[in-house]
Amino acid sequence: MKHVVIISADFAPSSLPPALRIRFFANHLSEYGWQPTILTTDPRFYGWPVDPQNENLLPEDLAVIRTTAIPERVARKLGVGDIGMRSMIQHWQAFARLIRRQRVDLVFIPVPPYMPMILGRLIHMRYRIPYVIDYIDPWVTDYYWKLPPDQRPPKWPLANALSRICEPFALRQISHITGVSQGTINEVLRRYPWLMNDAGTDIPYGGEQADFEYLRQHPRPNTIFNRHDGLFHISYIGACIPSMYATVRALFAGVQLGLEQSQTLFERLRLHFVGTSYAVDAGGERPITQLARDAGIEQYVSEQPARVPYLEALQLLIDSHALVVVGTEEAHYTASKIFPYILAHRPLLAIFHAASTVVQFVNETSAGTVLTFTDSTPPQSLVPQITEHLHHLVKLPEDAHPSTNWAAFEPYTTRAMTARLAQVFNQVCAHTVSGQMQSSFFLRKR
Repeated sequence: MKHVVIISADFAPSSLPPALRIRFFANHLSEYGWQPTILTTDPRFYGWPVDPQNENLLPEDLAVIRTTAIPERVARKLGVGDIGMRSMIQHWQAFARLIRRQRVDLVFIPVPPYMPMILGRLIHMRYRIPYVIDYIDPWVTDYYWKLPPDQRPPKWPLANALSRICEPFALRQISHITGVSQGTINEVLRRYPWLMNDAGTDIPYGGEQADFEYLRQHPRPNTIFNRHDGLFHISYIGACIPSMYATVRALFAGVQLGLEQSQTLFERLRLHFVGTSYAVDAGGERPITQLARDAGIEQYVSEQPARVPYLEALQLLIDSHALVVVGTEEAHYTASKIFPYILAHRPLLAIFHAASTVVQFVNETSAGTVLTFTDSTPPQSLVPQITEHLHHLVKLPEDAHPSTNWAAFEPYTTRAMTARLAQVFNQVCAHTVSGQMQSSFFLRKR
C-alpha cells in the first residue's frame, strides 16, 4: 500500500470545510490502496470553536500527527492570525521526523489555508517527493478589487500581494492540481503557462451517508426552530455571499408574491438562514435580514450569521420540512453543500445559474426542483416560478420526501470522489517513477 501525507493545518474536530474535505478523503483512501497520514495542528491552537464529536466520525486506525503552532495571541501582535502560517515551521519539522522512519510516496495539500502550499515545493526540493495541491477556493482573486474600498477586508492589499508572490513559487514543481470544480482549476491554470499541459482534475466534495447515520443515532438539539409548531420551516444552511444576493432577492420576491396571492397559506412559511457568514462569530451583521426587510417579509425570515458545527448543520437539514439552496451569478460556482442537502432527503428547491454543476447533480438524482437563470435572464425573471414552487412546498405534509434516485447519486458520494483522487495519486506516482527511470537511464549512458 502506498503512503500519502495530507498536510492541513485544519482538521477534525474542526467543522470548517477544509477539515471536512480531508476527513472525507481519509475515510476511504485505504480502500483504493493509499494509507493516509494527516499532518495537522493541535486544536488548542485553532482560533475558532471545535466540536469533539467530529472525531467520532474518523476511522479508528487513521494516523494523525498533531503539532503545536505559534499561539494566536502572540501572532496577532505581528498581524498574523492564519493557522497555516502559524504552524508551517512545526509541520516542516514533523514531516522531517516522519520521513526518517517511514516511506512517503506523495504529499497532498488541500487549501485554504494557503501558505502550506509552500511546504509542497520545499518538500519536493529537499526529498524529491511529488506533491498535489487541492483547491477548495482560489488564492489569487480579483473579487475584492471589484468592491468599493470600504467593503474590502482591511488587510486585503497585503494578502493579495502575498498570494501573487507565493502561489507561483508553490506551483512551480507541482505534479498535479485538483479542485472542487473545473472552473476553480481553470482559474489557476490560466495564470501559469507552465501548467497548461495539465488540465487538472475536478473532485467535488461528495456526500457522506455515514454522517447522517451517526446523527440519527446521536441527534443534536435544534435551537433554531420547532418543526412541530404548525409552521412550515424551509432552511438554507451555509454561507451567503454578496454574489448570491440577487438570487436571494428573487426568492424573497417570490415569497412576497405568494403572500399577495395566497396569504393564509404563505403565512405558515418560515425561512431560516443559518451560518450565512464565513466568520465563526459574525457579530451584528445580518445582510439576509436586511434583504428580507427590503422585500417586506422580515417577519417570515430568520438569520443566524455565525457558523454552526457540522453535525448541528446536518441536524437542521434533517429537521426542516423543505430546503432551499441558492447560487451565485457566476457560471462556474459549485455549491459543495448540495450533497448533504440531497442526503437529508427533504423536498429541495435549488436556484442556480444554468451552467452550474449543481443543476446536473440535482437533475440526475431527481433530488429536487432546479430553477435556472443565465447571464441574459437574471434571477429576478424566475419570481413567478419561485412562487409556484413555494406554493407546492408549503402544501406538502410534514414527512414528505423526494423520490431521489440513489443509484444515480452513487457517483457523487465521498467514496466515489476518493476513488477519483486515488486515481490521480496513482497517475502521479507512475509518472514520477517513469521520470526517475529515464533519468537513471541517461545517467548510465553518460
